[in-house]
Amino acid sequence: MIFTILGTDHYQVSQKLKELKSGFIQKKDKAGLNVVNLDGEILSLAQFQQETLTTPFLSEKKMIVVTNILNNKKIVKEVVGFLKDNLTRIDNNICFVDFIDGEKNKVDRKNKLILTGELFKYLMGQKYVWEFNLIKKRDLNNWLKKYAEQNTIKLEASAISELTIKVGNDLWQLTSELDKLSAYKNGGPITAEDVKLIVVSKFDDNIFGLVDALGNQDKKTALRLITQQLNFGTHVLMILSMIMRQFKLLLKTKDDKSSALKLKINPFIFGKIKNQGKNFTPQQLIIIINELLELEKKIKSGEKNPELLLNLFITKNC
Repeated sequence: MIFTILGTDHYQVSQKLKELKSGFIQKKDKAGLNVVNLDGEILSLAQFQQETLTTPFLSEKKMIVVTNILNNKKIVKEVVGFLKDNLTRIDNNICFVDFIDGEKNKVDRKNKLILTGELFKYLMGQKYVWEFNLIKKRDLNNWLKKYAEQNTIKLEASAISELTIKVGNDLWQLTSELDKLSAYKNGGPITAEDVKLIVVSKFDDNIFGLVDALGNQDKKTALRLITQQLNFGTHVLMILSMIMRQFKLLLKTKDDKSSALKLKINPFIFGKIKNQGKNFTPQQLIIIINELLELEKKIKSGEKNPELLLNLFITKNC
């Protein structure tokens, strides 16, 4: 029997694999001695043949988990040929697991990955296939509500909104943050204020990276960070407001009398901003802030393509 799990959402792919492994051990291999993990990127055809055709040890079946074989272009055609020729001889379960990187490689039946060739097409034609792509922002709230219910976590609606803003659709970090918040509240309801206090925002880190990229004239990195936030579902105006806030803070630190206390920010953050300000003159910062204000006006007045305007701003200032 052949199973396939793949997609750009690595958390959901991992959870499905965990579910299949657990079910197999419970039903077929209670001792847990016959789950074999193979690294598909360095796998040889001989090793694959040996594992799939050999009998299990004190068990009814073996479960062979092959990870990321779609990256191994050397053997994918050979594996397809072997599976087609020997499917009736293979009495073990084979589970192909592929963690696809990047939204540009989104996996679905209508948009097959041409680069992966025959093996991908063969696997997608099998009975048991699970595809998991990054959750869209519109579906993220429902996912969080369901996860909270399943794990008896009390989560206020405002906390859900704050979590999605700070973390985006990274389910690994979302579940980790929820576990931390649950422990912090000791079973009590989690509020938006709790999220603001406990959760470290990826977006905040990206803003520092973005401003660094602008200061270093690194257009490629700046555009990548902007695209990443847009893929997370962060609104353009939210991105713009955070960038503007950062540049205003940079300008304020140019004043010799500025301090973390006066600006009401963490001393560590103040130090980072102060150091970052070395990449800009006060005049440069004023020009950038004025450009951002103009950009904000255009977007609020109904600009049809705000993402393009944001990218043009990055390109101009790099």
